[in-house]
Amino acid sequence: MPAIDKRIFQKIFTSTPKTVSRAIKDLCRELSPDHRPLLMKVTPERGAETGACFHNVQAKIARDGGEILYGWTIWEWPQVFIEAEHHAVWKYGEELVDVTPPYSGEKRLMFLPDPSRVYDYETKRRILNVKRSLGSIPAAQRWIDATQSLQEFMESRSEGDTITFNPAEAAPLYERMQRAQGEILVSLAARTNPNDPCFCGATRKFRKCCGQMIDLNA
Repeated sequence: MPAIDKRIFQKIFTSTPKTVSRAIKDLCRELSPDHRPLLMKVTPERGAETGACFHNVQAKIARDGGEILYGWTIWEWPQVFIEAEHHAVWKYGEELVDVTPPYSGEKRLMFLPDPSRVYDYETKRRILNVKRSLGSIPAAQRWIDATQSLQEFMESRSEGDTITFNPAEAAPLYERMQRAQGEILVSLAARTNPNDPCFCGATRKFRKCCGQMIDLNA
């Protein structure tokens, strides 16, 4: 039975895609068929908060004019899945700027404009992320289903900026999600050579990175 150091679950495995793959094109056509994904720089505004893109853009408009452009940030975990996250950027004439600092410290993002997907500032309800398995790892779909269930659970218990829930109710959902992610990590470890770049996207070799936290022979 493979052994996994639980610290690995704290890592962020998704990043900005390097290219617009066929899978990404298909997802973008599904979400916003009249627009194409754009690669753009991330230039966080002073005082902007991570995870608060809609309010960050409105604050930027209040200071400097311009307008808000709604859409989706496209993320990828190579070999595993792609994901679209509801997002907004600042638009000034023809210039587009992402003024929100990302969780992962990304310097650029892939943004799909979708003006119809407006944010509800009154209820503050978020549009759930859209994920698609890349098909090479069976556990990826189980993980997607688990994260979807957890997102729906959290959203159903949110009111404005507050989420109120019983931890005992959420625990099985977290466990299901972590179990599926563990299966993904084991599958990736089994197909990664020790001296290959690590599948988490770090510049280090696998054996010096995530390989130290996954023991396939335990």
